[in-house]
Amino acid sequence: MASVVHVALPAAQTSVTEDGSAGSYTTRELIRDIPLDSETNSTKGYITCVDTWNGNVYIGTSNGEVLHYVSIPGEKEGDAPVYIFATRIEPRYTTAQTGAHAGVKQILLLPSINKACIVCNSTLTFYNIPELSPAFEDVRQAGCLWVGGRDRNVKPKDEDGVRAVVVICLRQRLRLIGVGDDSRPIKIRDIELGAVSLLERRGDLACVADGQEYSLLDVVNQRKNVLFPISSTSSVPAPPQQLALPATPGRPAARSFSSRSPVRQGRAHQRITSLGGQPQNTGRLRPDSNSPFPPRHSSRQGAESPAVASSREDSPNKAEAAAASATVPEEADADATTSSSSRPSAEIQRPASPEKPKPLPPNIVTPTPDEFLLTTGTSKNDPGVGMFVNLEGDVVRGTIEFASYPESLVLHGAEPDADMPHDPLRQGFVLAVVQRDHNGTRHRCIEVQRWDAEPGEAQSSKEWLPIEQVASGASEEEPAGVGLRTATSPSDLATTGISASLRLRKLKVKGSDAATEDNTETARNIEEDKLASRFAQVRANVLLYAGNRVSWVVQEPLLMRLDRQLSGAMQRSEGGALSIDVPTIQRAVNSIRGQDPRDELEFLTLTYVRQKAALLLFGNLVLQTSGGIIAYEHDKRRAEDALTSGEIDPRIMLMLVPPLDKEISEGPGIWLPQGLRDTIDWLRDGIGLEHLERDVKGAYGDNMLSLTKRYLTTWRKKKGFGSVADEAHVFKTVDAALLHVLLLLDQNSPRGAALPGSIRTELYGVVDKGVDCYERAVELLEQHQRLYVLSRLYQNKQYRDISKVLATWRRILVGEHDAGGEFIEGEHVMREYLAKIRDTSLVQEYGSWLANRNPRLGVQIFADDTSRVQFEPSQAIAILKEKAPDAVKDYLEHLVFGKNHVQYVNDLIAYYLDTVLDELKKNNESRVMLRESYEIYRAQIPPKPTYRQFITDNAVEAEWWHNRLRLLQLIGGSHGAASKYNVHTLGERLAPYSDELVPEMIILNGREGKHEEALRLLVHGLGDYDTSIRYCLLGGSSIFHPSSDRETVGPLPSKDEQSILFNFLLDQFFQIQDYSERLERTAELLERFGGWFDVAKVLEMIPNSWSVELVGGFLVHALRRLVAEKNETVIVKALCTAQNIKKSVDAIDLKEKMGPIVMVDQGDVGEVQS
Repeated sequence: MASVVHVALPAAQTSVTEDGSAGSYTTRELIRDIPLDSETNSTKGYITCVDTWNGNVYIGTSNGEVLHYVSIPGEKEGDAPVYIFATRIEPRYTTAQTGAHAGVKQILLLPSINKACIVCNSTLTFYNIPELSPAFEDVRQAGCLWVGGRDRNVKPKDEDGVRAVVVICLRQRLRLIGVGDDSRPIKIRDIELGAVSLLERRGDLACVADGQEYSLLDVVNQRKNVLFPISSTSSVPAPPQQLALPATPGRPAARSFSSRSPVRQGRAHQRITSLGGQPQNTGRLRPDSNSPFPPRHSSRQGAESPAVASSREDSPNKAEAAAASATVPEEADADATTSSSSRPSAEIQRPASPEKPKPLPPNIVTPTPDEFLLTTGTSKNDPGVGMFVNLEGDVVRGTIEFASYPESLVLHGAEPDADMPHDPLRQGFVLAVVQRDHNGTRHRCIEVQRWDAEPGEAQSSKEWLPIEQVASGASEEEPAGVGLRTATSPSDLATTGISASLRLRKLKVKGSDAATEDNTETARNIEEDKLASRFAQVRANVLLYAGNRVSWVVQEPLLMRLDRQLSGAMQRSEGGALSIDVPTIQRAVNSIRGQDPRDELEFLTLTYVRQKAALLLFGNLVLQTSGGIIAYEHDKRRAEDALTSGEIDPRIMLMLVPPLDKEISEGPGIWLPQGLRDTIDWLRDGIGLEHLERDVKGAYGDNMLSLTKRYLTTWRKKKGFGSVADEAHVFKTVDAALLHVLLLLDQNSPRGAALPGSIRTELYGVVDKGVDCYERAVELLEQHQRLYVLSRLYQNKQYRDISKVLATWRRILVGEHDAGGEFIEGEHVMREYLAKIRDTSLVQEYGSWLANRNPRLGVQIFADDTSRVQFEPSQAIAILKEKAPDAVKDYLEHLVFGKNHVQYVNDLIAYYLDTVLDELKKNNESRVMLRESYEIYRAQIPPKPTYRQFITDNAVEAEWWHNRLRLLQLIGGSHGAASKYNVHTLGERLAPYSDELVPEMIILNGREGKHEEALRLLVHGLGDYDTSIRYCLLGGSSIFHPSSDRETVGPLPSKDEQSILFNFLLDQFFQIQDYSERLERTAELLERFGGWFDVAKVLEMIPNSWSVELVGGFLVHALRRLVAEKNETVIVKALCTAQNIKKSVDAIDLKEKMGPIVMVDQGDVGEVQS
């Protein structure tokens, strides 16, 4: 027979996943080099069972011995306890067994009563724990196949400590007994169901396995519901014989289990059998109960309970029967004898038959209070299947598969520990010892998989923890000495990985500080080590025994698993080049996506893993940047999502982004988990950031700066959140770095105003909302020559400095380089800003400066009625004369033309006149230009514009020319100027240039009443006939005002005055040298304005040589006027006659109404009679 090769397990073995990566389970050695050689037996022994409780380890061997180890504290504080050998006992037994029943088969610890039940060679004995001294020495149960059946619904902490109820499986029956601390075991009841080798119980319902099949059993009502066979090759057994029970009163019929399981439908052996009673009608339900079972009493009640007595046997010798059940019964001996003597002889007499399949060991575990997990298969080497059955016998969930039929099976994480609250999100795992072919070799290993996974997920999440190699051709019957057990008392194992990763350490921002550590930092490190040590333990409750060693099977903390996975993604070649395995990082991130923390450790774990993954993903972008590679969009998006979800301190991320790392504000120090600090150091040392090419248009800008900008913008929105640690220095760093990165990205933007959605718009938004790094912001903007953005910073309400705003604008306007070129129409912006501020000194200073630079715009500051700072005109004129002399004229124009302040007309006229006369004195060309303009205008053929319109349309781009136009406007009578300036004095100054300044002389002659001379100049000097006519209509006022064509200024002269002027004009028209022009102008004048002339006088003036047709219009109009006047006279006379007649009629009517009156002389009569 080939033997199993037992390979020594390493001190720590880690599981592997389907793809070969490290899994989540590992082994932690508990005891090694266990002495398995028996002192009385030369056969090499092996471990058959193991359990721990309260620092004690109990190991059962195939040699029928129990080895007891006790723990003692380690040599140093924090060291793991050391287990030393305490004692070796040989439990008593009745008859030595062979095969599977040989040696110590089971150790059941009952901590609530300090007892242990040991099954050795099919004999059950009791011992006191922890020392394993015999208890109840006269109590021994032979023919015991298995002991257990503790109610899984009752947590150890809830047991009363007086009595524990267990089930012992005898060859012919099951027996429930109560075991107390000081009292002898007491039988509660027997259930006539034999050959049961395994049992799990939930309340009064148990799932049991005999050599062939699984069944559900009501331990109170003794109802059995057959489920399915253990092995699919097993023959279907015949229905069991009805077993006789002791005489008892009749019992009411109990309802059966539901039979809705699809697995059990249509099977011949599925039969509901009442154990210990005659079959009855089980199809009916009791009308007063919705329970699947009839009303029953708890199986934990003792035999002395009246309820139990009435439901079981009502014998008068009840006490004697209970006492007798605690001793070795005779039938048990008979069973043992039958087992050892009669069975071989029966086999000899049987005829030869084909070899039957080897029976499979049953496996029953209960993951939830409502379910049992059972295994079935064909053989030990073929795949096995796990099936879930609910309390009604129905198959639920999906099945789970095993690489081979499980030799041993335990649950981990299915239900919370006694001192842990129930967590509905807890993940449940099933651990099974299986055989698996790997790389051409068959290994025995622990297969780990989720029992509560969704269909299709279990296979992908499987892990295998290797145990030993199985030799080729090994017999299935040979005991392996390998198994799993759930420990009675879990243990907290020390682990260093968690504390080493989570303990906080100070980030060395400056390279020179890397080797220095002051006393304060040292003390903080010690404190952080103590805080992290709270998490330096992991709970273990699964034991593995193999060979001569017992180990814990531990699920590593999530942090250690994922940190190891992330660290595996950090790779360095022999040449020192770094590389990062992004898919590995992504798998780690995806494994915790959407997971919420349930305790402090899990919160720290999820945060740490997400932040480390974020650093590595961003570091991958930095690596690609160092190689000049523009990363794929999904890589950048993945890194950004990781940074955002990890909420990593932006100062940590900026350590990888030069030159933004210079913006980091440490404050008292940046403390972060050591695992993150080590990652930062690994990246910084391996990449060589100081040599990184910083091309904003290349990989540097695309991979790093854009992502950094978005991440910093996200963080900036968290201002004011109380959850941000070291808020002042964090946001000082965020603002400085964000401003810096925006300045770098905006370098390539076109000059000018910001476009919506552009980088420049984002830059404005950051500055306008205020930054927490004012001094650094000023320094950065000065370095990048962004003066306009700097002025926006000075305008922010948090630290508004108006003087610096204006000073910065002045720097731009005088020509200092502004890289952005955004200060468009800066003079207008400054003028509007000065109107909004209240500082008089600043308005005066920069207003006069702007007026000196742009007089027309600058004077608006002093003349704006809406400005918050107002200046009196005299004060403004004094300021401008001192600091901006060229702006005085514009200010006066604004006062006169804009505000109609006529008191400043003389000043403005004097200014205009000085300008024009100075030009004429200095420049003969200007005089020639004026004279030529008159000749050109006279040469034009009517109809033609007025001279004012002509010189306006043909204005020369010269200051003196425009001043002359304004002079004409002022002296022409606009703005009340006619009464405000000295005409005589002005005329004396203009006299030397009367030929060049004809319009001015016309206006002055009109003001002095020299209308005939003024009209002469208009007709013969200018040839402006339309203006001459207007002169007559307006009486010589406002003839050169820009609005003279649309409206009149002041009252019009009377018609008589106008008639005099028109007669003067007619005289001038008769003197026009050009005959045709004379005829045309005179005829037009007489025809249009004939009403202002005396017909007789005009006829005397008209030469006899003129044709009547030339003055026909005038004559017709005159005659019509005479006829109209005659007709008007006739009408008036008729109206007067009618009026007289009406008055006469009114008088007659009044007389008739009043009647006659007789006046009598009073001297004669004395009265008046009427």
